[in-house]
Amino acid sequence: MRGRIVASLKGANVMVSFAQDIRPLFRRKDVQSMAMAFDLSNYDQVRANAERIYTEVSAGSMPCDDAWPQDRIALFKQWMDAGFPA
Repeated sequence: MRGRIVASLKGANVMVSFAQDIRPLFRRKDVQSMAMAFDLSNYDQVRANAERIYTEVSAGSMPCDDAWPQDRIALFKQWMDAGFPA
C-alpha cells in the first residue's frame, strides 16, 4: 500500500510512506544501536514499536547521540496518523 495524502505542517498535501520518508530518518548507526531491541530498518518492527519510538524521539532520548529536530518528529507522527503507510 502506498502512502496516502496527508496535510503537511506547511499546509501542502504530501505522501508519507515508510520506504521514502521514515526509513531514511534512521541512520545505519541508529539501526545497529537498536538491533538488540528491534530492527529500525524493518517496516513491521518499526510499526509495532511506533508509539515507543515516538515517545523516545519526542523526549530527545533517541537517538542517543543527537536528538531529532522537530520537523523529523512531526514527520514520524504524520506517518503514524496516516495509518503507517508502507
